[in-house]
Amino acid sequence: MIIRGRGLVSLGTHFLATRSRLLHFDTPLSCLVSLVVPRRRPTPRLFCSSSSSSFSSSNNTGAASLPLTPPGDMAESRSPPVAKKVEHVMEMFSDVRVDNYYWLRDDSRCNPDMLSYLREENDYTDYVMSGTKQFENQLFGEIRGRIKEDDISAPLRKGPYYYYKRYLQGKEYVQNCRRLIPDNKTEPSVYDTMLTGPDAPPEHVILDENIKAQEHDYYRIGAFKTSPDHKLVAYAEDTKGDEIYTVTIIDSESLKPVGVQLKGLTCYLEWAGNDALVYITMDEILRPDKVWLHKLGTEQSSDVCLYHEKDDMFSLDLHASESHKYIFVASESKTTRFVFSLDVCKPQDGLRVLTPRVDGIDSSVSHRGNHFFIQRRSTEFYNSELVACSVDDTSKTTVLLPHRESVKIQEIQLFRDHLAVFEREQGLQKITVHRLPAEGQPLEGFATVP
Repeated sequence: MIIRGRGLVSLGTHFLATRSRLLHFDTPLSCLVSLVVPRRRPTPRLFCSSSSSSFSSSNNTGAASLPLTPPGDMAESRSPPVAKKVEHVMEMFSDVRVDNYYWLRDDSRCNPDMLSYLREENDYTDYVMSGTKQFENQLFGEIRGRIKEDDISAPLRKGPYYYYKRYLQGKEYVQNCRRLIPDNKTEPSVYDTMLTGPDAPPEHVILDENIKAQEHDYYRIGAFKTSPDHKLVAYAEDTKGDEIYTVTIIDSESLKPVGVQLKGLTCYLEWAGNDALVYITMDEILRPDKVWLHKLGTEQSSDVCLYHEKDDMFSLDLHASESHKYIFVASESKTTRFVFSLDVCKPQDGLRVLTPRVDGIDSSVSHRGNHFFIQRRSTEFYNSELVACSVDDTSKTTVLLPHRESVKIQEIQLFRDHLAVFEREQGLQKITVHRLPAEGQPLEGFATVP
């Protein structure tokens, strides 16, 4: 049985994440049990009859035929765990509903009854799947054998360094590394290549997630952000799997902690200059609802709330502009999205409304030079249009790419001299590149690169 989702492959009781730790979650496994208990659902094809109980690879992948033990008789001899019913009445908008299994929800992961029941489900799944253990191990080994474990990500040039991730043989996490650029005064180029070997500058490991993960059953880095002067690094780690992060700030050279840890955050995190961070927290239902400004050297309790989204139909996110001169904070629902901007040079000035809150209008913003580029979608402009406005006057916009009935604008990416537009026409994706005028010049009539 193979279940795919966000890079995770489940093979019975094996869990394989190609670029992360092998994980085992203490969550209900009813979905797995229902696939392997014959009386609930027909036996999967993976379990063959006694006359043909083997698995044969037909695509020459190298997996040998392996007999499987039918689990039917085993499942009949042991009943699956049954969750008790505890009446829980909920009323909202004059509607009353009863959830007899509400007691299984425990955001703190501390309820002994809930944990005991989930362990019973895990044990039962292991019992039912025990007949496929040899096949699981073989298939797991083959999948992992196809992965190049000793590898690095594409180096990303930032300032005087190349930043990249290193994957190690036999390890389940990455090392976050950087390497000094020998001649970092030269202009960046698409032909840049990071030097390696004995004559190259030494590699500096900033954060080894393999070492950090040894202290926890679950570990995930949700954000890894370098300060503009490259002297500090802020990273967000989740050690429970609940996507509630703790942010630690370290000196990028000595690796020593700087200031206090920030707790109870989302993974939305950006630097506002070299001595401040902007982050988002969640409410009691885990909805991102508040944006905060933290000054290094102060306690988290003294952080300034920049915005509180009180409408529970909306949630917040943030990201830095391509120019790294602004941080964009967006509040969005299913059909509406509006954006604030924060000048990273003057974070104390707070957020500034960039696109107004208008029901049915969804907008996303980028920045270059003295212009904001706004991708805007609405009921009228359902395929999106691209407009631009001056940084100093966001009320007046210039249409760069009008709405087109046959072409959908999916995303834009700004570069120093060009604008790349990801589009879909007649169902086919394409990228159109437009040449931009020099910064400070009018944007009208920018040319398309053939």
